[in-house]
Amino acid sequence: MSANNSGIVLTCSAAFAAAAPVATVISGTMQTSPTVTAVTELQVPLTENWIATDMYILAAAGAGTPTVINPVVSLDKNRGRQLVQTPPLSSMLITNNTRPRFSPQPIGFEGGSIIRTFATSTVLNGGAISTATYFIAISIV
Repeated sequence: MSANNSGIVLTCSAAFAAAAPVATVISGTMQTSPTVTAVTELQVPLTENWIATDMYILAAAGAGTPTVINPVVSLDKNRGRQLVQTPPLSSMLITNNTRPRFSPQPIGFEGGSIIRTFATSTVLNGGAISTATYFIAISIV
């Protein structure tokens, strides 16, 4: 059983191949902890409900390194229902005072729901693999 008003931050990433064209869609990986292997799907424990409250990057490099591919990220529920698509990640820098909300409202995932993320590039990638790293704040109720 989980404690009320607790939470986690999912560490997510998407690696784009060298010379990946605009609109390349990559399945993002997610980790609930640095000690857990990254996965492309997470299932919410049956005894919990998760609420995604925020999505952000910690540094400008989060929008892609070494090339800024500046993807938009979408959240998917139960392998098919897209719930939200963010603005390009470069605008989601946590210290950006004008950072847009990732969604008009928090997004709920009931116990047993499957969460996936997808990143879609908005610019042509350069000559090397470029990885975007983003974070999703989750409230557990």
